[in-house]
Amino acid sequence: MKRASPAPLKPASDTIVLDSDKTTTEAFRAITTALIGRIAAQQALVQQRDPVGVHQMRIALRRTRVVITIFAALVHGPETERLKRELKWLTGRLGPARDLHLMDLRLQEAGGVGSAAFRKRVAADRASAFATASRTVTDKRFAKLLADLQRWVDAADKAQTAQDVPDMARTFAKRTLKRRARHLIGKLDRLEELDDEQRHRVRIAAKKLYYAAGFFESLFAGRKSGKRLAKFSTRLKKLLDALGVLNDAAVQRDLAANVASKSQRKTASAAKAAEDVAADSDAARDDQMKAALKAARRLADTPLFGE
Repeated sequence: MKRASPAPLKPASDTIVLDSDKTTTEAFRAITTALIGRIAAQQALVQQRDPVGVHQMRIALRRTRVVITIFAALVHGPETERLKRELKWLTGRLGPARDLHLMDLRLQEAGGVGSAAFRKRVAADRASAFATASRTVTDKRFAKLLADLQRWVDAADKAQTAQDVPDMARTFAKRTLKRRARHLIGKLDRLEELDDEQRHRVRIAAKKLYYAAGFFESLFAGRKSGKRLAKFSTRLKKLLDALGVLNDAAVQRDLAANVASKSQRKTASAAKAAEDVAADSDAARDDQMKAALKAARRLADTPLFGE
C-alpha cells in the first residue's frame, strides 16, 4: 500500500505577532526567525518530493527575501548581500518543480490538451525537477544557509547603519507601508498597457507590499489604522489573485514552448501541443485582466491608513 504523504509541517501559527512596543530591530529578528523556522519545517517534505512542501518552502523563501529588502537600511552589508545570493540560489532550485507540477496538473485536468508524447515529456521533466529539489535540501549548502541566516539575525542588534531607521517598529512599519503603497498605486494606471514582463514586475511590487502588511499587521491591532490596513490588504489580495492567474498563463506558455523544444524530434505534433497549452492558458485572460483592472481601481480608492 502506498504511504500517504505527511501533512506539511507548519508553525503553531501562520501569523507573526509583534508587540506594539517592539523596536525595529526586535521586529526584524522576530519576523526573520519565524521565517527561517518555516523554511526548515518544510525540509522533510521537499526531500520526499512533496509538491505542497516545495510550494510552502518557496513562499517562506520569498518572504525572507522581502524582509531583507524591507529592512535593508538596518542590515545592509557584505554578509547580507551574500545571503541574498544564497536565498536566490535556493529559490531557483525549487522553482522548476513548482512550475512543472502546475503544468502537469493542468494537462491532466484539460484531458485532450497536448499529445501523449508531450504529456510524457512534462511528467519526466517534473520528476527530474523534484529530484533536484530533493537533493538540494540534503546538500550541506542548504544546512549552512539556514545556520548562517540565524547567526546573521542574532547579530542584527549589532548592525551598523548610517541611514535613518526609526527606533520603534510601528513608526518604521507605517512609513515603509505608505511608501510602498504610493509606489505601487502609481504603477496601476497603465496596467492594461503593460506586457507580460512589465506586469510581472508590478505583481512583484504588489506581493512585497502584501507580505510587508502581513508582517506588520499585529502592530496596528485594535486601532482604526489596523482596520484600514486590513481593508487595504484584502483589496490588494484580490489584485494579486488576478495578476497571479495572468502570470501563470505567461509562465505556462513559455514552459510549454521550452518542453516542446527539448523533444527528441521537434515535430509538428510537439509544436501543436505547445500551442494547445498556450491557448488553454490564454482562454480566461480577458476575464482576468478585467478582474485585475477592477481590483486596481478599488485599491487606488482605498488610502492606506485612511490618508
